[in-house]
Amino acid sequence: MQVSDRNKNVRSITILAVICFILQIVLTPQVSFGGGVINFALIFSAAIALKYGGKTGVVCGFVSGLIYDLTSANPIGLMALLLVVSSYFIGQEVRDRISGNFGTSMGLVVLQTFGVTFMYQLINSLIGSGGNFLEGLLFKSFPTMLFTIFAALPVFYVLSHSKRSHSSLGGTTLYRGSHRAPQRFK
Repeated sequence: MQVSDRNKNVRSITILAVICFILQIVLTPQVSFGGGVINFALIFSAAIALKYGGKTGVVCGFVSGLIYDLTSANPIGLMALLLVVSSYFIGQEVRDRISGNFGTSMGLVVLQTFGVTFMYQLINSLIGSGGNFLEGLLFKSFPTMLFTIFAALPVFYVLSHSKRSHSSLGGTTLYRGSHRAPQRFK
């Protein structure tokens, strides 16, 4: 019998949320590369959407987007909306798509990063807070895309290689991602 430990999920999400929140608040305003900054809120929402999906991914996408909006000088709610929509599409299957699938999960993160950052710049330009669209796309959005993807590499590498988890109730070892059969003694 496979038992779901919801408290373990809550602990994992809380730890990742605190780490991304601290990095978003402390590191992002201080470190800027060519006008682009690392979007830790996007990394967090993508990780939760790919790991847990469903309502959990959408709610975490909204909260992280709202925190991003509150810490930036742009309109409140725009990043929250974009992360909710992208987390919904990425997490539709409601299963662990990260474990054992580093390439596939990074491909989805790259698509999400390009889509969200492009739409963020487009909407900011349309409402007048982003300035010139092409200038903002080349000198702000493109570096943001690149640095967010580079910052996501170690996060998703670690999450994709965490294959084993120990069940606290049965004492059995569960293999995630590779679906190995148990070894038999000869």
